[in-house]
Amino acid sequence: MRMIQLENERISTEAHIQYSELNGKYAAACHENQELKKLLAKEVEKNTLKTKSTFGRKTESFLSLVDAKDHPQEEPADESEVEDAGPGKERRRREIDPESRHKGRKGGRGRHTKKAPSLAHSLKGLPQQVIYDLDVEGLNEQHGENNWRIAYWHQHEKLMKLETPYYTQVVYTPVVSVGTEHDLFTFPYLNPLIDKSVISCTIIADILYRKFVLGLPFYRQAMDYQMQNIPLIKQTIINWANTLVPKVCEEVYEFMTRLLVGYRHIQCDETYIQVNKDGYGPGHKSFLWVHTSSELSNCPPIIIFCYEETRGTDHLRRLLREFLGYITCDAYVSYQVLEKESGGDILTTGCLMHCRRYFAEAFFVQDVAAMEDGELKALPETKALMLIRGIYQEENQLKEMAADERAAARKAKVAPKVDAFFEYVHSLEDSEEIFSDRMKKALTYAVNQERNLRRFLTDGNIPCDNGHVERIIRSYSVGRANWLFADTIHGAKVNAIMYSIVETAKANRVNILIYLQYLFEQIPQRRAGGEKEFMADMMPWSEAYKGYEKRKQQERRSLYGELFPKPERPRTPRKRKRTEEMEQTA
Repeated sequence: MRMIQLENERISTEAHIQYSELNGKYAAACHENQELKKLLAKEVEKNTLKTKSTFGRKTESFLSLVDAKDHPQEEPADESEVEDAGPGKERRRREIDPESRHKGRKGGRGRHTKKAPSLAHSLKGLPQQVIYDLDVEGLNEQHGENNWRIAYWHQHEKLMKLETPYYTQVVYTPVVSVGTEHDLFTFPYLNPLIDKSVISCTIIADILYRKFVLGLPFYRQAMDYQMQNIPLIKQTIINWANTLVPKVCEEVYEFMTRLLVGYRHIQCDETYIQVNKDGYGPGHKSFLWVHTSSELSNCPPIIIFCYEETRGTDHLRRLLREFLGYITCDAYVSYQVLEKESGGDILTTGCLMHCRRYFAEAFFVQDVAAMEDGELKALPETKALMLIRGIYQEENQLKEMAADERAAARKAKVAPKVDAFFEYVHSLEDSEEIFSDRMKKALTYAVNQERNLRRFLTDGNIPCDNGHVERIIRSYSVGRANWLFADTIHGAKVNAIMYSIVETAKANRVNILIYLQYLFEQIPQRRAGGEKEFMADMMPWSEAYKGYEKRKQQERRSLYGELFPKPERPRTPRKRKRTEEMEQTA
């Protein structure tokens, strides 16, 4: 019995040990399962947001988000055995906030908003080729000779384009014989851009325009030249750009930078650029910092791109060491560090668009398509987005006002909307409701950035978001998607200079191609003439440039107009024949 008792105790002890081990494994498995579920949920959210970014609507407006969830865009099946008949005509429609659906659309974006000229109106300013489409023989056969007449003419217009008119400009310099000794001498000729080169201001302007405005890489331009029977290789084009842009345009770039730092309201952001030979390992990304004048300021707009190998605060310290005023930016820490180091001379203002983006992401990962309208309205993400939407509806109506009027209108109309939004955000923060990780991130961002997000209410020159800079960066991103990288640091700096000049010209609404020709023509000439203080005339808003552009446009119309001499208007042959018979009789 004792042996049996001891054996039972041993078995019981081992069972307890095994139970403890299994219980520990079960607890570990449950914990691991929970962690994997959280990880899976995060990956599903990432995939959902990535799908939205790739195939969905780009706007973050609330109604577009709802519509995108109700009608998701999916990739087509590669091996589907069923014919795709296209989307059905029945589409689910939501009515979340119908009374304010169209409110606040008047005014558009930006202070430069104006009605664009119609295409028909623009055609009247182009050179015209007049053609009279008259088949006399065909009309005689159909109606009989002398049995028809021209009552009047119908006019039809088509927009035409000439092939690229490359041509060679040949300059002869005389060799002069002097005196009875017939001493010979000539006038030295120097190409103002690159001596002993065939380059001209029009060709370099065209090359830079096609890359930095149209996003056409240099190697594709070389292919185009070769198809025109002009053997201009890629390396020659790169050498021209890397030589002439710093030589001619760097001083313009530095002058623009000094003007921008002298403004009181600017906007900042940054984006990446890959440089192959930057001394770092493969895959390292450098940065282009983008600094612009405030989109609401009543001053000539300036846009500056600055190349930096890192994203550190040292760039801001160097560039803005003499700046005093407001910087509209995102929540990147370098801007906050700069504000603290300035001792109050520099104040950062937040971006309501970034705040909305976090709530939009939190909303988009919800299963909105399966919800009824009532459930959708009850979501905290919905309420937050609707409150932000109300802020934009009021703010968008103030775009065309002067700064003082805008500041007063903001206090009366926009400030209550901002107060309501943050009151709701704080109520969610203090509640015991369980939110998704995306929603927690959105609430944290709004709470931490509240002071900066409210600061635009204090000054009419401060925009409520940083979308102006993001739209500028988008133009750069389109080009980057085509040329992918810069080979050297020097090439990256050339990109920064050219994008600064091109985007500033675009913001000032001038003809970018003519402006580039102006820089490469006028700057070498003025330097050769001994002028030093002429950079103010090189700005796209200067009267000197405006006069130049006007003359160039007139020259173009006159030049191309000579290609199409206006023909004599045909008359009815019958009348002309009678006149000839009367003259012969007389």
